[in-house]
Amino acid sequence: MPCAGGGRGPSLAPERGWARPGGRRQPVTSPRAGAGARHGRARGPLSPGRRLLLLLARGGGDHGRRPGAWDPPGPAGGPAVGSPRRGGGGPGGGGEEPAQKHAYPADELMPLSCRGRVRGMEPSRGDVDDALGKFSLTLIDTLDTLVVLNKLDEFEDAVRKVVLDVRLDNDVVVSVFETNIRVLGGLLGGHIMADMLKAQGVRLQWYKDELLHLARDLGYRLLPAFNTTSGLPYPRVNLKYGVLSPNSRTGTELDTCTACAGTMILEFAALSRLTQETIFEDTARRALDVLWEKRQKGNDLVGTVINIHNGDWVRRDSGVGAGIDSYYEYLMKAYILLGDDTYLERFNAHYVAIMKYISQPPLLLNVHMHNPTVSIRSWMDSLLAFFPGLQVLRGDLKPAIETHEMLYQVTKQHKFLPEAFTSDFAVYWAQHPLRPEFAESTYFLYKATRDPYYLQVGKSIVESLNEYARVACGFAAVQDVRTGRHEDRMDSFFLAEMFKYLYLLFTEKRDLPLDIDDYIFTTEAHLLPLSLSTARPPCPRNVTMFHRGHGEEEIFTRSCPSAQTLFPNNPTFTRTIRDAHKQLLQPGAEHLALFRGIEFPLHDTRMEPLEILKRMGLTLLPLGDRRVQLTGIRHQVKGSLVLSEPYQACAVITNREEVQGKMVLAQRGECMFADKARNLQKAGASGVIFIDNAEGSCSEEMVLFQMVGDGSTSDIVIPLVFLFQKEGQVLLDALAQHHNVDVLLATKPVFLGEEKTAQPLSASQLYEAATETQTRMVTSAPDQA
Repeated sequence: MPCAGGGRGPSLAPERGWARPGGRRQPVTSPRAGAGARHGRARGPLSPGRRLLLLLARGGGDHGRRPGAWDPPGPAGGPAVGSPRRGGGGPGGGGEEPAQKHAYPADELMPLSCRGRVRGMEPSRGDVDDALGKFSLTLIDTLDTLVVLNKLDEFEDAVRKVVLDVRLDNDVVVSVFETNIRVLGGLLGGHIMADMLKAQGVRLQWYKDELLHLARDLGYRLLPAFNTTSGLPYPRVNLKYGVLSPNSRTGTELDTCTACAGTMILEFAALSRLTQETIFEDTARRALDVLWEKRQKGNDLVGTVINIHNGDWVRRDSGVGAGIDSYYEYLMKAYILLGDDTYLERFNAHYVAIMKYISQPPLLLNVHMHNPTVSIRSWMDSLLAFFPGLQVLRGDLKPAIETHEMLYQVTKQHKFLPEAFTSDFAVYWAQHPLRPEFAESTYFLYKATRDPYYLQVGKSIVESLNEYARVACGFAAVQDVRTGRHEDRMDSFFLAEMFKYLYLLFTEKRDLPLDIDDYIFTTEAHLLPLSLSTARPPCPRNVTMFHRGHGEEEIFTRSCPSAQTLFPNNPTFTRTIRDAHKQLLQPGAEHLALFRGIEFPLHDTRMEPLEILKRMGLTLLPLGDRRVQLTGIRHQVKGSLVLSEPYQACAVITNREEVQGKMVLAQRGECMFADKARNLQKAGASGVIFIDNAEGSCSEEMVLFQMVGDGSTSDIVIPLVFLFQKEGQVLLDALAQHHNVDVLLATKPVFLGEEKTAQPLSASQLYEAATETQTRMVTSAPDQA
């Protein structure tokens, strides 16, 4: 059965991560059936992979690590996960003790510093920190992972810690989306596991639904975010004061991402059905109704960012990655979990549009929702790696195999999947925060095909984690996949999702303490029982009107065909499909024309590419004769150089008198470009030059990237330039030698449309043409530093 399920989520900048599919595994031809049906696993090919996974848990093998490394810590203050022995036992001791010593009760572990990350006590990381609410995030997010790993003593200890120590009435502003999928989902998954174990009569006989009570409390703390005229939620809420209270420090936001508004229904519906309080499910459903109503009705596409008050689209780029991803996922899974046909009909309509406009197998390229024949991006973000798993859930195996193979080839080239990569598979954003989406899709493809190839893919993920991410106190995010430099960060989703999917990939079903086929995975890989579909009848107001007649797509509309139906008498179909894409990254191979050139529909009043250029500080002027003048909007800016103190400009600027009226040098890293820019603008800087923190980076070798943020940056009016490290070092050396250095930031007009530019310009050619500085100014809209 080529159908399955999993878990994931959104991010508009290279910051965050989310989850994906999971479904009922039974031999029926419905999308409610999951991959793998009831066949047992072949023991032979599994043993090496499983042993390798246990090495990951134990830290076995040196893998280049220094002596004294210990088991990966579990949730902050909780037990080690994945170790085959309770209490750990790696070379440096058990995983539980170091985690409790260094992190508990913090939200996250800082694996390089060996301490917990407490919000407000570390430099701000911008929107990334909105996941932290002083509620022991990693502990809650990893509860049901402990049960999957059969670490039942540690699970009971973790439940006790949550019940005794976690408070939710904290005066802190958190992301509604992240808090829902990680904390509310974690509490619900933990409650379901605790209730299951208690019913077995052996463990948790003391448990009296305390986790469910906490989940209900949290649900009511999130509800004020939905008090908008449209029903779409504010992106942030104060856990203690709500949204519009004078003390809330939020409520001024105008927009949110599509996934942020559309990834609530599973957790909220589960909460309603477990508590018999319908307000949560009704509220989440209304938000989905708005998104459906606001779709582009001519093609059933949605944009990435929407105004929460009037429902107007703010960003009209449409894709399956950051900003939209889990909206599509939750439509399909809402049908599976809740039994409401409305969600399936909506998903099917969107899916047809995705396959028609966005999918260019093996690629998934963003288009303009109002003009979907226009590609508006030359790169893909790593969050779209969940999509093959969702296609498995729907039963559409061929494009799932194709896209997954492309992602695997990129992963093999860079050791990890970069946060974003270009049309020729080069690094675009170099970070890898240990995202689980690729492992998730690998798991579901194995469930659907039983092809041992996907066990080898899983083995490569485990080996890369051990060799390149494992550090003394856990696993560290990779700040730059080109250099292998680490970041002092281990997000909760690494244990909630990555460990869970890898363990399930290599573990035999009979070794699990539960029947995984009776659950669906949320976007954060939390387990919700399919039995919830009988807890409440479908809402009679949920009505979806859309045109029928999708032709060749009808095979997937209401059935999940078997591999034999899709590929009759062809047991090697997966290899045949993969082989066509194995040479994508080989030296000398002819690359696909992944990017059709930047097209500028100058006759169109909805000119999204022009809006993007405007945000970059550039404008296009039609000159006739098919020529276009590309020029900077700002006039030239001149100023004397001075170093920011602190150099990374993530905190209050301490040398304000020196900075006043000067051109300031600041280093990339630790917080968002927008935060740096605001701090320096407030200190009186006339402009900022950001210098890359990647040793040896230079414009001749590095791929240009766009510093474009999640939220509004209209308050930032000073010019901003980004230099790679080698070019920036020229300025640093000059300042050190001469102490008084003036710089001029200026642009010159560039004419497009002459004979030498008859072909559509690539993104890099356009950027290169846009500036006359010795490096390339990529934008005036800052993003993650």
